[in-house]
Parts: sequence; C-alpha cells; structure tokens
Amino acid sequence: LFSNGFEPAQTEKALATYETRLKMIKQLLAYAKTFKLQGINIDFENVKTSDKENLVQFVREFTPLAHEQNLVVSIDVTPKSNSEFWSAFLDRAKLGQTVDFMMVMAYNEHWASSPVAGSVSSLPWVEQSITRILQEDGVPARKLIMGVPLYTRMWTEQPDGKGGVKVSSKTLGMNAVASLLADKKLKPVVSEETGQRYVEFKDGEATKKIWIEDELSLEARMKLAKKYNLAGVATWARSFASDGAWAVIDQHLQSRP
Repeated sequence: LFSNGFEPAQTEKALATYETRLKMIKQLLAYAKTFKLQGINIDFENVKTSDKENLVQFVREFTPLAHEQNLVVSIDVTPKSNSEFWSAFLDRAKLGQTVDFMMVMAYNEHWASSPVAGSVSSLPWVEQSITRILQEDGVPARKLIMGVPLYTRMWTEQPDGKGGVKVSSKTLGMNAVASLLADKKLKPVVSEETGQRYVEFKDGEATKKIWIEDELSLEARMKLAKKYNLAGVATWARSFASDGAWAVIDQHLQSRP
C-alpha cells in the first residue's frame, strides 16, 4: 500500500514535477524488489482537484516501470460524488486505462461524523457506485474490484435539549456486534431498503441504531460482484472480520462460472 497520508499539501508537492514523481517511483520499485512484492496499491485520498492531472500522470509514469518488474498496479477510488477532496480529484476514466485494477471503496455512505444515522454501505448504494464507474467512466469490469466493509457503526441519537437530535457513532467489527446482540438479547430485522439486518434499542434517553455487516450482507455483496462479473472484492479491514466472513467470501467467489 502506497498512501499519501491524506495530506493535500504534501501530495501537491510530491506530484508537482517529473523529478518529484520519479523519486517516488524509484523508491517504490526498490522496495518492491527488496521485499519481493507482487504489486503496489495506490491509495491517495484528500487531494486537491487541481492535482487531478498530476495524479494521472504519476500513475502513467509508474505503471510501465512497475510492469517491467512484473508488479501488479492497483489504485483505490471512492464512489463518485461532488466532494472535491474525496472524489472529484479522481479521473477514473483515465486511471482505468492505465492500472491493472481499480478498487472501489464502496463504504462510508454514512461516515463517522455524519449528521444523520445510516448504513455504512447499503446494497442499492453500492450497486449504483459500481455501475456509474462501469458506465460513465468506461472502466472494464475485469479491472474493477468492489471494496467491502467488514465493519459497521453503532449510532447514538441523543435529544439535544432543543427539540432536535444529536448524532454520534462508534465503529464496531463483526464479532463485537454479534456479542452485543447476544448480551442484550436483541433480534434484528432484515431491512429491504438496505439489504442488511438492522436493529435499534433504547439506552436511557438515547436510541442506538446498527445496520449490521454479517454473512447475510456479505453474501449479497458477493452476488453483486458476480452479477457485474467484477474482477473480485477487497475488504476493509481484516481485523474487523468474523471467521464466518472469509468462508462466505471464499464460497461465493470460488463458485464463479
């Protein structure tokens, strides 16, 4: 993984000239050779839109040299939106012409500090995120990898004393959610709207809400990847997974025709 650390000013400086880009490329190739890597995944986020073309140029300069070392080159992209620093800087069409794989981070539909509680990654939103890149940007399905969350958020809606609601969230992995459901003897229901199990409960004056990531939602995601004949799936993050998560992913992806 080659990350920009979410630092826009540093990224602007690093991408600005051929010399600065080449310095990064040489370092990456040296690391890949030293550690006998199979590939490099580029994860640049929080980038100025003015650096859009320079990022494309960096990928164009890096990829042929990486291929000379038999390295696979992939890049992470967000679903398309109007957000300047998180989406608009990505020229998915041009990047898709160069890289071997494009990983769509199809999560954070509702992010940690979202003012409204909601799913991290509802299935209709994921499908729209995938199809927009396939259709609008012409990225071939054989290059597109669907990013899958192995986490969810427990949302807390607390009265703010002014007639409104204050919303906050806490990230939970699959095992943590399963333990919570067992401890509180909660029975989730299937949300047709999101394609996930959903549960809510009271904690004093607060209402807790969870759109659950489990084998049910994972199976639906795997079916979506096969529906569009995508290259595969990627996950974030391994530490959040239950043991059953890997079995579902393996079962469905290995059964492809």
